[in-house]
Amino acid sequence: MDTDRLLIAASPGERRLARLRAGRLVAYTIERTSQADLVGALCHARVTAVAQALAGAFIAIGGGAVAFLPADEADPARADGTPARPIGAIVTVGQALPVRITRAPMGGKGSRASARLDAADREAALRVPPPALVSPGPGAVARALADPPGAIVTDDPDLAATLRAGFPALAGRIATAPAPLFDAALEEEIEGLGAPEVPLPRGGRLAIAITAAVTTIDIDTGSGGGGGGGGARAVREAANRTGLLEAARQVALRSLSGNIVIDLAGLPGGKGGRAALLAAAEAAFAATVPDARVLGFSRLGLLEVVRPRIHPALAELLGTPASGVVPSPLSEALAAFRAALRLAAEPGAAPRLVASRAVVAAARSGEALAAYAAKAGRPLALVEEPGLPDAAWRVEDGRRR
Repeated sequence: MDTDRLLIAASPGERRLARLRAGRLVAYTIERTSQADLVGALCHARVTAVAQALAGAFIAIGGGAVAFLPADEADPARADGTPARPIGAIVTVGQALPVRITRAPMGGKGSRASARLDAADREAALRVPPPALVSPGPGAVARALADPPGAIVTDDPDLAATLRAGFPALAGRIATAPAPLFDAALEEEIEGLGAPEVPLPRGGRLAIAITAAVTTIDIDTGSGGGGGGGGARAVREAANRTGLLEAARQVALRSLSGNIVIDLAGLPGGKGGRAALLAAAEAAFAATVPDARVLGFSRLGLLEVVRPRIHPALAELLGTPASGVVPSPLSEALAAFRAALRLAAEPGAAPRLVASRAVVAAARSGEALAAYAAKAGRPLALVEEPGLPDAAWRVEDGRRR
């Protein structure tokens, strides 16, 4: 059995990618047809507004989408390390220019773009009338395959065929398996990625909170770390080291980025103790989240980490980050499609989705409902039940009513 596997579970409107090494989840990604992040997409854009106060411009990139072009990314001729000119001296309203999307929409803000392209990309974009999406970004599957796993397993034969054609060097590693591709233990761990707490050994925990400005991770020893004796100090040191390893893992699994601060379970007084914890943090993040930088301890004793904002956090894809995640109606609808497909696999079953108005509306939006019918071999009956809470749904077998 391969110790490094990428599992790609395809369901209507969504692909879920789970990477396991030696049976342990090390990466998890969701790719939704209705929420393409466009990172890496090549566009022939048109400037719609110049925002001097924001040091950038808003650009139409095709399909009704708008992105932000910062001044330091707007001038294709600017040499690295030189200061950017004012945005008004670089672009004007109505101007067309080739760009590539460098950051997905997140936190209520649109995509970010760069006009600093090589000649081949610029020429390819100029061949298409603006505003237009010239070529999409690589997508989650292609990004996952940039670091090829030992085995790639999917429950979608069409996707397997597409991957074999697109990645011929990996064709021998690609296999199909029947759904459900994720076992119960993996589904449970994935479900936990939306929870605000992560258990640690000996009763400890991580508490994770996402805000617009910063993500905080608190390492708690539990009931065994109180007091000031040598035994308690040893418990706190062990909890901090374990917590730092798990914090780095959760940053990767939850796609956390931007400013991240970690509140450790007490800090040793001497410089040597802090230096040892800092080294442990640097090693943990370098092994798990190589694009993150550990900056050191603040004057408040908080460990500061920064990671480029490129893709939205998993919590934002799933719904609204709060105390944990409040799933969106779309997330609930896609989960309902997966449940309905499991029921549809039973001989003679007639699944029907009974749900709130919000979930039914999300189920009807986009292409997922048609994808369900193609996969199940029959349409899914949708029944709106008045009075249900927004997140409520259930899948019934119409034969048993």
